[in-house]
Amino acid sequence: MYAVLMWIVLWIWAGEVGAQAPPPLPESRPPWSAQAPQTLAELPPWPPVPAFLGQNPSLNAKEWEGAKLAAEWIELPSKPKRGPDGRLLYLYGQAMPSVVCAPLQVCTIELQVGEQVQDVHLGDAAQWQVMPARSGADGANITYVVIKPLEIGLVTSLFLTTDRRPYHLKLISRKQEFMPRVAFVYPDDMQRQWALYRQAHQAWQERQTLPQTGEHLTELNFDYDIEGQARWRPLRVYHNGIKTIIQMPRTMAQTEAPALLVLSGKTEQLVNYRVHGDRYIVDQVFDQAILVAGVGRKQTRITITRRSP
Repeated sequence: MYAVLMWIVLWIWAGEVGAQAPPPLPESRPPWSAQAPQTLAELPPWPPVPAFLGQNPSLNAKEWEGAKLAAEWIELPSKPKRGPDGRLLYLYGQAMPSVVCAPLQVCTIELQVGEQVQDVHLGDAAQWQVMPARSGADGANITYVVIKPLEIGLVTSLFLTTDRRPYHLKLISRKQEFMPRVAFVYPDDMQRQWALYRQAHQAWQERQTLPQTGEHLTELNFDYDIEGQARWRPLRVYHNGIKTIIQMPRTMAQTEAPALLVLSGKTEQLVNYRVHGDRYIVDQVFDQAILVAGVGRKQTRITITRRSP
């Protein structure tokens, strides 16, 4: 009976509390339904983020001059030339090359055959991608530096070192314009190729000339037969169209120098000649001649015969 009376009392009290109106909200704070939603344009903008928090230090005259000279080199008007295969060719070392790239496109820098990349340093590594690529067989492979920007309006620099030389490049990103293939012409390589050419030409000339006299082999006729045996037997006989040269061995200095006689039919004739070092220089082109040393039974003869005119 007591429980029933308590339930009736609570029910009457709850009804009286629910009948009271809730207290009104403060007038300075209207209901949420009365506030208009804010659009993205109405939101306050983000405050600009400074790129660098520090301040530029002052430069003295020497430092200003160095910065000025470096800027002049960077801005030198060194324009690329277009190669037959579509590559844009910069003259290496003449100025700081500019490479224009675009998002969603690929720029490539082609190195020399066999040249290998060692280090890559990028001024803005957050908004640029630099990756390697290779083509060709071992020993003749080509390394490519692949460059891609992630945004337009970017300007940075790239420092690239290889096993042959360093590269300083300026990178620019545009919306559409880009350079797909960039390569270099190397003045030092051209000079090296010319030096190799001169060495090869000099070696060819040495092979084509007699070292003692400098006479060119193409201007000489070696078509002679040498018959007989002697310690001073000639090494070679040739003529240049005016004179006949008989080259003797070094052993002739240890023996009596033979006399030279020119054969005209069956007649032996004395001719004008002179000995210069190990050579007999005859002031004519003869058909046949003999070298004679000794007398009587100890006489030694060498016969020289021209086979062709």
